[in-house]
Amino acid sequence: MLLLFSSLPAKGAQDSRDRDHQPDKVMDLMGVKAGMVIGEVGAGSGYFTFHLARRVGETGKIYANDISRRALNSLERRKEREGITNIETIVGEVEDPLLPEGLDMVFIVNAFHDIARQVVLLDNLAPSLKPGAAVVILDRDPEKFRDSAGHFLTREEVLERIAESVFELDRIETFLPQHNIYIIRVPHQLPRLILNSTRLWRCLL
Repeated sequence: MLLLFSSLPAKGAQDSRDRDHQPDKVMDLMGVKAGMVIGEVGAGSGYFTFHLARRVGETGKIYANDISRRALNSLERRKEREGITNIETIVGEVEDPLLPEGLDMVFIVNAFHDIARQVVLLDNLAPSLKPGAAVVILDRDPEKFRDSAGHFLTREEVLERIAESVFELDRIETFLPQHNIYIIRVPHQLPRLILNSTRLWRCLL
């Protein structure tokens, strides 16, 4: 009985977070399905990572990136506890997540506003994507809740960062209570050679 009660706060926090983020609805919206290979930038201790891992199943894979080894260690411990084998963690660099090529999709959940140079990171991320693959930025909108510290980016600021990168906006979804979902893609006409040279040039800055 003591073990049951001790688990209630953690479950309550998880339920609250799920209400805010609606992970199943977001994954349905983006067509996340079994067998996909997906990257996550700024995965932290893995809140969204494990939702993705369950959805893509044993035939899929999730590459969970963060610059914090400590956060990824926490993710690794949970992965081992739950016997999940389709998550691989990657310690990235501040301006480059170092994700592999051939990704079907990338998620950036609650992390975009904390990235030091968003435009550079997006440009360095582009070569990891399959042609036409989407990057999904899920970030809080200060117009939807009280952000007295000014910690989060406004919608206009997020759109400015996207416009300065090699990506273009596909659409914005606003159904979440505190977040916006920005779906972006690299234009089809942008050759892979340019993407790879952009990554190299950015790394030399």
